[in-house]
Amino acid sequence: MSLTQEDVWLFRHNGFVHVKERLPEELVHRLSEVTDAHVREKIEPIIWESSEEYGADGEDGRDVVRRLSKIIDRDSVYLEAATHPIALDALEAILGPNIELLTNKHNHIMVRPGGSAPVPWHRGEELYSRPLMTVLIYIDESTMENGCVRLVPGSHQIPLSSPRRPKGLPFREHSLFYQSVPMPMPSGGVLIFNDALFHGADKNLASTPRRSMTLAFQGHDLHLVRKADPEKIIVRGERAYEGHPVPAHLLKS
Repeated sequence: MSLTQEDVWLFRHNGFVHVKERLPEELVHRLSEVTDAHVREKIEPIIWESSEEYGADGEDGRDVVRRLSKIIDRDSVYLEAATHPIALDALEAILGPNIELLTNKHNHIMVRPGGSAPVPWHRGEELYSRPLMTVLIYIDESTMENGCVRLVPGSHQIPLSSPRRPKGLPFREHSLFYQSVPMPMPSGGVLIFNDALFHGADKNLASTPRRSMTLAFQGHDLHLVRKADPEKIIVRGERAYEGHPVPAHLLKS
C-alpha cells in the first residue's frame, strides 16, 4: 500500500514515516536465520563493538559483532527484503517512480547485541545533498529498553550550519536527545527517514540483540547522462533520461 497524500505531507515536514504494513513473517524468519549464521560464523566485513563502550559483563566488545556490512552481497534474502513492495510502494510516494538502491551507502545489519553501545547523534547527509532516504527493516522488535532509534523531527530542514556528527557529550546529555522522539518498531516493521535528519540510538539495555537492516535509496537522476553505476541497483522503474539530446552510447555507458 502506498502512502497517502497526508502521509507524504507529514513526511516532508517531519522527515520520517512509519509504514503501516509489516514484512511477511516468513521473510523475517529467513532474514533472522541468515543473520544469525553470519554473526555466529563472524563472516566479514564486520564492525565490532568498542571495548571501551560495550556494556555486557565480562565480555570484551572487540570480539562482539555490532554490524554486518555489505549485506546485499551476502545472501539474496537481503535484496528480497530491500525490494519488497511494502517498502518500495512507500518510497515511490516520496521519490517518484524510478528508484535506486545504493550499495555504497548503509547496506548493513545493525546487530546491536545486548549491552551494545549507543549509536551517536548524527545526520548522514548534508542539507544541500540530493535527497537520500534511509530505510530500516526490523528483524527484531525495537523497544525503549533495547535501544530503539530516536529521530529529531524537522531537523532535515534546519537552515543552520552544524556538524553532521556532533561530539563532546554523552548520548543522553546532548540537546538533540531532548528534541528527539523514540521510534519503537515491531518485527517486520519498516521505518523511512530523510538521511539529513538527526538521529541516534540509545544503549541496548536488554540481554538480546536488536537487529535491523539499514538501506539507502534515491530517486534516479533523470539528467544524468552516463547511466551505468556499479554501486546502484535500479529496483523500480527505469533509468530514464530527460535533457538535451546526447549520443545513445553515452546513455548506456
